[in-house]
Amino acid sequence: MMDTYTVLKVIGEGSFGRALLVQAHNESQQYVMKEIHLSKNPSGLQRSRREAILLAKMKHPNIVAFIDSFEADGHLYIVMEYCDGGDLTQKLLRQKEKLLSEEMVLNLFVQICLGMKHIHDKRVLHRDIKSKNIFLTKNGVVKLGDFGSAHLLNSPMAFAHTYVGTPYYVSPEIWENKPYNNKSDIWALGCVLYELCTLQHPFQSNSWKNLILKICKGSYTPIPSQYSYELQYVIKQMFKRNPKDRPSVSTILARNCFAKLISKFLSPEMVKKEFCEVTAKRKKAARDKPRTMQKASVPSKCEDVSSSAGGSECMKTTEASAGLRKWNPAEGESIARNLAEKTLEETVSQMEASGNPLIGPLSAATGNTDDVDGEMGTIELDPERLEPRSDDEDTDFEGTDEPDWVDELKKLLENNL
Repeated sequence: MMDTYTVLKVIGEGSFGRALLVQAHNESQQYVMKEIHLSKNPSGLQRSRREAILLAKMKHPNIVAFIDSFEADGHLYIVMEYCDGGDLTQKLLRQKEKLLSEEMVLNLFVQICLGMKHIHDKRVLHRDIKSKNIFLTKNGVVKLGDFGSAHLLNSPMAFAHTYVGTPYYVSPEIWENKPYNNKSDIWALGCVLYELCTLQHPFQSNSWKNLILKICKGSYTPIPSQYSYELQYVIKQMFKRNPKDRPSVSTILARNCFAKLISKFLSPEMVKKEFCEVTAKRKKAARDKPRTMQKASVPSKCEDVSSSAGGSECMKTTEASAGLRKWNPAEGESIARNLAEKTLEETVSQMEASGNPLIGPLSAATGNTDDVDGEMGTIELDPERLEPRSDDEDTDFEGTDEPDWVDELKKLLENNL
């Protein structure tokens, strides 16, 4: 299959391997080909193949489209559509100090949310949401990509225990060695929205210790006053300290500033499929399932997009028996460490000893400092982050039957694609 494509140039490299710009023979269309070195370890081999299968199942205008995949010479090749506008990090860097208009922020962010909603509706965690993994076309379409860290939860109320991500976007519960679900993606999504408004990471520091403390206990500099209160409010909700108090992506999209834009980016048929049909399925599942708690409804363009109750009890039970979370060594921005049986202090010490740089692509002009750096006692706390939301049972994962493609995924993995 490799001889079907002509490699034009290397456009990226990382711990996964290489990203190549290719062109199929007898075609003018260009594609991105991800070249992944296949592990000889069975579990590692399965993880690599899972990325191709998960991407193939994500068919949405705001997700990078899957074209083809094949194995050759010890590598897995995943062929995807080419987004000719680069990634969101590049766009924000080109802005220099010129802030985006609120209209631009809303148009970009609603498309990111639509892509994430499609993923979460299939009970998949992306686990590496960041501006570098959000791609653009020259026509202004935004697409979520890179499913190399994606994870499928086995049941609606399941939590994950193994995480590989990028430090600037890692949620408090992960740093604190707790189980996590789709709400960690929401935290990372909040980081992206903050970057759209400020052109900088929300949490920056010159040391691992202070970065982690800021994420877990500290506050962030408010977004510029030129942006509406509603944007400020949404960011504050996404940065809620307790994961169950963060809104689901469906609830975010139900807010007026985003809901009115959905039809601009999705066809009427797609709106019905993504919102009304999913909502109807959830309501049916909720009727068939005993409920112990009542949840406030959340309106959407079609109808209520709320989910059934039960999440808080699951959170309490799972937090009490948190299991192993592995941080595996990786190159570039993906930082991983084994957090099993380690305190936060031990984790911080190990991170600082690793010598990994803390300078991110959207760090402040000085590269590695910010306004509220220092010891824990000098970090400004935001008490409102600890206040619960009224719809604290809000999650995209509850009350849904197992997706009909899960069995197919298992069979494909067993049959080596």
